[in-house]
Amino acid sequence: MSPMLPLKETARVRIVELARALKPHLAAITAAWRAKMFEEFQLDGRAMAGLERLHVGTGFALFCQSDFNTFFENLCYFGTRLSKLKVDTRTVARSLELYQGFCEPYLADYFPGELAETIAALEMFASATFVTVSGAYFDAQHNESAAMLAVLDAELSASSVSTLLDQVLRITTATFGAAVGLILLRDDTDHLHVHASAGLDSSSGEDVAIPLGRGFTGRIAQTGEPDILADLEQSDGMLNAALRPVAQTLWGMPLKILGKSGGADYVIGVLAIGFEKAYVWLPSECELLRAIADRSALAIERARITEALRERESRIAELSGHLLRVQEEERKRISRELHDETGQGLMVIRLYLGMLESAAGHRARGKIRETLGVVDRTIEGIRRIIGRLSPLVLQELGLVAAIRKEAKDLAKNTGVKARVAVSDDVGRLPPECEAALYRVVQEALHNVAKHAQAKSVNIQMSREDGLVRLSIEDDGQGMSKPAGFSGRSFGLAGMRERIGMLRGSVKVTSVKGKGTRIEVLVPVAKGEECWPARAMAAVVGGSEHKVQ
Repeated sequence: MSPMLPLKETARVRIVELARALKPHLAAITAAWRAKMFEEFQLDGRAMAGLERLHVGTGFALFCQSDFNTFFENLCYFGTRLSKLKVDTRTVARSLELYQGFCEPYLADYFPGELAETIAALEMFASATFVTVSGAYFDAQHNESAAMLAVLDAELSASSVSTLLDQVLRITTATFGAAVGLILLRDDTDHLHVHASAGLDSSSGEDVAIPLGRGFTGRIAQTGEPDILADLEQSDGMLNAALRPVAQTLWGMPLKILGKSGGADYVIGVLAIGFEKAYVWLPSECELLRAIADRSALAIERARITEALRERESRIAELSGHLLRVQEEERKRISRELHDETGQGLMVIRLYLGMLESAAGHRARGKIRETLGVVDRTIEGIRRIIGRLSPLVLQELGLVAAIRKEAKDLAKNTGVKARVAVSDDVGRLPPECEAALYRVVQEALHNVAKHAQAKSVNIQMSREDGLVRLSIEDDGQGMSKPAGFSGRSFGLAGMRERIGMLRGSVKVTSVKGKGTRIEVLVPVAKGEECWPARAMAAVVGGSEHKVQ
């Protein structure tokens, strides 16, 4: 807004003249105006005092010095105050109209030949005053809306409860011009604790536990009603030692949520702000502070629930990771037992059967050969089981060799053409990374063999900018749900869980009738490899392998 009233210079001169002329009658004019305003509106003293400040009479001394700027600043201040007192702008317009009406009878004696021009200047002054006051009303309402939007933005953007509390307190103290602010939250033992503060030492009150009903904030938490502490010197609150040096007056508002504790309102804490001088809130200030507190209470409760869910999710992820590690160890244990005990036992049986075959008669030899065939197939089956449980090639030669073996087995068992392409810079990866990526490939190829009805599958892996990128793409029938993580798709969910433990991501895209593509990204720090890629490529036979 302009720092000057929107009045022409000629109008300013005329207003100065009429103010001087009306000086002897200002007391009578103001008395008549007060009586009429009380008759029509029954306003309280604060509203009447604010309206009186808008008229020519109160600006007389300033007008005599042609100081319209100071009068304008006063209009802005009292306009904002009237807005906070919830005085309607129509009441402001009527007040200006009445005051002008009581001034006009006196003007004929002082400006007989210029009465029309003088009344026009007075009307122009009233109009300019109303415009200025209306602007102050707009600014006050805009500031209230901005405060509520800021609280909403804090609710949406805060990453934790503590961050939310700090932002809400900063917004509240800035909105009301407070010198200090506190947010106290209620614990399970019905005590209040300071969780956020502004304008105080960060350690002030952090060890204080305020029982419900004790002191200013304790009473607010107990009653669930807002309150004002006009003078901190008259209180024995537990936080007064920290507050007295920076504040004289405190405003307090309960943080309440609805529907808890049997449907009744439940107070989860108190929002308190303090001012250096005595300051009693105006109606709209009380309403705004209540709105901020109510919105903040909902945001705090939601943030608490979100944090609890995050903590639970983190624990579930830790448990899932532990279970996967235990599962891998159990796979290794079972595979060792199968190899060392069952496998060795079968080999001994085969040896003894071979010895019996040479010593047995003609009829027994046929049965022994059949039994040897069963033993051989059993040994081969156990080897496959051992390979799937804990492949020796993964442990000894690494991920690339293990993937090639899986591709070769797929082609041998199902006839699906499998192509593996691995860039030279992949190298050996940390054991947990290799195990997770191997299990993803294993599960994906299992799905290709069992569900995809594919003719070919491509497996690609590369490493760039600290990321290992793995993709498995087939030309099969695709999936009806491309996301792949809903319903009973536990295999795909297991992929996500394994890769999530490594802070990686899994993306599944599928088009019905056009196949499925699984893309995996896993971060791997530079230098996290145990074996040069070229040496490994020499062992496993190059960087690209095609199985048909």
